[in-house]
Amino acid sequence: MHSLTVLYPNKEGAKFDFEYYMQKHIPFANGLLGHEFKVTKGIASAQGGPPAFLCTARMEIGTTEEFLPVLIQHIEALQNDIPKYTNVEPVIQFEELL
Repeated sequence: MHSLTVLYPNKEGAKFDFEYYMQKHIPFANGLLGHEFKVTKGIASAQGGPPAFLCTARMEIGTTEEFLPVLIQHIEALQNDIPKYTNVEPVIQFEELL
């Protein structure tokens, strides 16, 4: 089983509209991609400082090979929505669940 993870690094001047993200972007992305994201909001690092990531979103996708054509089909629409909720460039990675 593979997953797709989207991470939004915390950096100086970062802005993130969680209301828009949860009410508009996540339902939009779930509908396009056919899977459901599970979202977390960073609150602090274990060392007591700010979180390394403002937000993370992960969805289980079956296999990367099966999912990639779907992602490619909708990537432009998803990327065009990013400026509506953040000024942070997301880090996107595929993972294998162990």
